[in-house]
Amino acid sequence: MIAPRIQMPAEPFRAKANEYIGKYMKEMDAQYTCDVMEKVIMALETAFVVSKQAAKIRLVQLGFDEAIGTFTYVDDHYVKPHGFKKGAIRVDQTFTLSAVDAGVQRFINPELRQMTESGDYLFVDNHFVYNAPLYVQKDEYDRLELTDYARAHMDECCLLFDMKVTSRVADGYHTLCFLNREPSDVTFEIKFHNGYQNAPQERQVALRKKEQEEWIAIRKQMTDDAEQCMELLLKWRGMKYTELGDAIDINERTIRRTVKGETDPKVETAVLICLGLHLPPTISEKLLEVLNCKLSPTNPRHQWLREALYLRYPESVDEVRRSLRAYDVEI
Repeated sequence: MIAPRIQMPAEPFRAKANEYIGKYMKEMDAQYTCDVMEKVIMALETAFVVSKQAAKIRLVQLGFDEAIGTFTYVDDHYVKPHGFKKGAIRVDQTFTLSAVDAGVQRFINPELRQMTESGDYLFVDNHFVYNAPLYVQKDEYDRLELTDYARAHMDECCLLFDMKVTSRVADGYHTLCFLNREPSDVTFEIKFHNGYQNAPQERQVALRKKEQEEWIAIRKQMTDDAEQCMELLLKWRGMKYTELGDAIDINERTIRRTVKGETDPKVETAVLICLGLHLPPTISEKLLEVLNCKLSPTNPRHQWLREALYLRYPESVDEVRRSLRAYDVEI
C-alpha cells in the first residue's frame, strides 16, 4: 500500500482536501462536511490523478472520517452521504445495510427485533434510524428520508452493524473492501452490533414516549370486534371509508365487506388497510388479528409484508408497494 502514499503525499493531500472542503462548503452553503465530501473526493481524484476510491481511502487514512459515508452502493443505488462523530465507528462497521440484510438481522436477532417492533426504529435510506422528527422526515413525494441533521449525526440516531468480508480477498485488502462498497465480487456478512448504544436527544425521546402513549391508548380501546376497531381507527386518523379506499386503490365496499366479515378477508387487503391508515406495529397486529388475517412466520411473502408493516408504515402506500416490488411481492 505504498503507491497511494507516493501518489497522494500526506501533507499536500491534506492541505488540498481542506481547501476543497472550505471551497464547497461556501459554494453549496452547506452546514455539514458530509454534504460536500463527494465533491471533495471527485476534485481530489482529478487533482492527484487517482480513482475516487483511492482518494476516499486516503482521506480516511488521514483522519477525514466524513469520507467513510460517501459512495456507498446498496440495493442498486448510492446511499446519500452521511457522517458521525470522529472515532464513533471502525472501518469494519457500518450504519448502512441492504433491505435483505435488514430483514435477516431482524429475524435472527431478538434484540434488534424488539427495538424495531416497538416502533422506535424505522428502516429509512438503508439505515435503522430512531423514529423522531429530528431524524426522519417526508420528502416532496411523501417518502420517508433522513433529515440533514440525522445524516450528519448517524452515531446519535442510527444502529450500528459489523461487517465481515466473506469472499476471498488478498490479505491487506480488507480495509479497501470495507470502504469501497460499490458493485463488485466482494461479498459481506452484516451483523447487528449488539450493545452499541446511541443516544438520541432527550427531547426526541420525550416525543417518542408521547407518541407511544397515544398508541397504547388507542390499542386499549380496540376490542375483538372488527367494525368497532375500524370506526375507532378511521376516527383517529380523521378518515372516511371512501378516503381510505382512495389511498389504497380498493373500493370502499370491498373494505366494508372485509370488515363486516361478509367475504373471506385477504391478507393483502388487510395489510393495505393497515398501511393506508399508517398504523404502528402494535395496532396493525391487533387489526390483523380481529380481521382473522394473521401473518404466517413460515411464509416468505408474509415476512416481507411484516417488514413493511413494522418498518415502513409511515410511508405512502405507493412507496411501500414500490419497495415490496423489488422482492417480487405485489399488494
